[in-house]
Amino acid sequence: MRAIKTALIILMAPLFAGAQQVYIDSLKQDLQQATSDSERLLLNLNLAEFYVELSSDSALFFAKEAVKVARKNDQKIAEADALTNIAYQLMSSGKFGESLKCLEQAFSLINNTKTDNNSWRLDEASPRLKRLVTLARLHNNLGNLMALTQNADQEIFHYKEAVRIAEEIDNKDWSMMANQNLGETYLRLNQPDSAMYFARKSESLFTQKGSKKNIHGWLLITLGDVYFKKNNFPLAKEYYYQAVKSSKDVHNMVSLTWGYFMLTNYFLSIKEKDSSVFYSNKTIESLRLTGFGYLDENKNMGTAYENLYRSYQLADKPDSANKYQELALLTKDSLYRKRIKNLAEFQNLTFNEQLRLQNVENEKVVYQGKMRSYALLSGIAICIVIAFLQYRNNRSRRKANELLQAQKQEIEIQKKNVETTLTDLKSMQAQLIQSEKMASLGELTAGIAHEIQNPLNFVNNFSEVNKEMLEELKAERLKPNAERDEDLQNDLINDVIANEEKINHHGKRADSIVKGMLQHSQTSTGKKEPTNINALADEYLRLSYHGLRAKDKSFNATLNTAYDETVGNIHIIQQDIGRVLLNLYNNAFYAVNEKTKLLSQGYEPTVSVSTKKMADKIQIKITDNGGGIPQKIIDKIFQPFFTTKPTGQGTGLGLSLSYDIIKAHGGEIKVETKEGERSEFIIQLPIL
Repeated sequence: MRAIKTALIILMAPLFAGAQQVYIDSLKQDLQQATSDSERLLLNLNLAEFYVELSSDSALFFAKEAVKVARKNDQKIAEADALTNIAYQLMSSGKFGESLKCLEQAFSLINNTKTDNNSWRLDEASPRLKRLVTLARLHNNLGNLMALTQNADQEIFHYKEAVRIAEEIDNKDWSMMANQNLGETYLRLNQPDSAMYFARKSESLFTQKGSKKNIHGWLLITLGDVYFKKNNFPLAKEYYYQAVKSSKDVHNMVSLTWGYFMLTNYFLSIKEKDSSVFYSNKTIESLRLTGFGYLDENKNMGTAYENLYRSYQLADKPDSANKYQELALLTKDSLYRKRIKNLAEFQNLTFNEQLRLQNVENEKVVYQGKMRSYALLSGIAICIVIAFLQYRNNRSRRKANELLQAQKQEIEIQKKNVETTLTDLKSMQAQLIQSEKMASLGELTAGIAHEIQNPLNFVNNFSEVNKEMLEELKAERLKPNAERDEDLQNDLINDVIANEEKINHHGKRADSIVKGMLQHSQTSTGKKEPTNINALADEYLRLSYHGLRAKDKSFNATLNTAYDETVGNIHIIQQDIGRVLLNLYNNAFYAVNEKTKLLSQGYEPTVSVSTKKMADKIQIKITDNGGGIPQKIIDKIFQPFFTTKPTGQGTGLGLSLSYDIIKAHGGEIKVETKEGERSEFIIQLPIL
């Protein structure tokens, strides 16, 4: 009964913002009186969710308690849900590495559908639905983390995954949130039209029945940002005011703080001193109250102090301006120390972070120069007004410069370490990519050699025959006229001519094969050309098969093809798509060959290729009856450097490069597999 009561309170509480204290007290009282682990788990999860954007410390406490109960009872979905909450709090305080670890743990728990069978039904949602909701939330939070670490491609990927999963289960909340986040992302990438599209999509979801009201503030802020970017300042200000009101109504302190930040920036941009001072103070007050000290690289306590400093400078209050300038310097420097430390930890978990750190270093140098300029200008102004203020400002500036110099030396050391690591990683990556290319070149060369061998054999054989016939003709011509056999001479001449025609035919065939291979092996210019996809797929199938046969004469496999003749030509970069096909064929032949070694009798290795024209796409399927792909690694196969082959036999770049090439063509690649029986890779390419 207590669980039912809790669920009712959760449903009703957002409707009555004034009753939230009663709501939270009721949850805590129920938690103290809980008699079963299922009750304790549900109540801790709900308390953590209640505090998620209200109080970081409280949210962390209850989420960690939920993790303890979930692990004790092997409740993996609930554990993943709590870990997602913890990850959000950690990234909000700038602890990127720890946040990523939590998200990775949650992904490893939630990706296995078998967890549905052992999960408690804590509320009205089924275990499968709860798992997919948590998975959508995971992708959204991972997108947030990628945004904070400036990894835009991964950020967009995870937000879109969140949208896809949320739409699949008709969950408006996370679809709305992920679309809103996509709007912010495209705005940051200076694509205001795309930002507006996703913001409006999020807004349409909000108007539908059943959406959560406590995320409306974020949507309004995004719309305000879009109009601010388009220089429509009155409309931007109106949306910011609405965001603040909406956030207050539902007690969402994080979106409220963000709204204060944006109103401060707005009033500073129009030089409205009183309002900028007011909202700067509201921002600082809100940050202290929630404990969220790090919302964004440009939205933290240091930035809030800097905004207040600029506001007091605008209001011509040098004493207050100087005070908050010093606080801004110290706080931003302290946050920068933590950020460098957290980014260093994060770089050990993701290679892309290495590139981003260099930009952070450059931003630090720019920031130091800007702050020195502010300090110098302030010193000159104060010097004109009062000698005492000049003395105090100079003393503050000296302290700040000493601190910055010390930090500069430490940063230089860290920068050298990062540059050394980055150089090593780049070298390793270049070697692995070159290895992958050379392996593909070897397999392609073996296939070409087999293809060209047949016409060369014909040329050589007919040349030998012609030589013998000409020798015989020459001997006949040396006889006296009376002894010559005219019919024999004519037959020999006709046979030589016929053989020469065959030599010419097979020579042209070999020339055609060479020209075709040269065309496919030319360096890609990035230009798409009309291509017969059926011919390309069949050509690389034969090249891959004969290439492997050239290396291993004992290897055999059945090739099945089913090409849709209505496919016609599509515009692609031939060399790039050929590389994808060659890689997938090689993997398929490798899989059936490995299975052949295990099953010596009763197994017929088979690789099948088919094409099909769909509405506006072309579909290519490559199927093998090899050993399949284990479910636990299915989500990793497109990651760079991930391979299941023994050391020295694979770089782990083939599928990653194939994924990038197909995405660059506007298509998609996916895999369907049954462990121990089969694997099927499906490529879809747009017709235009």
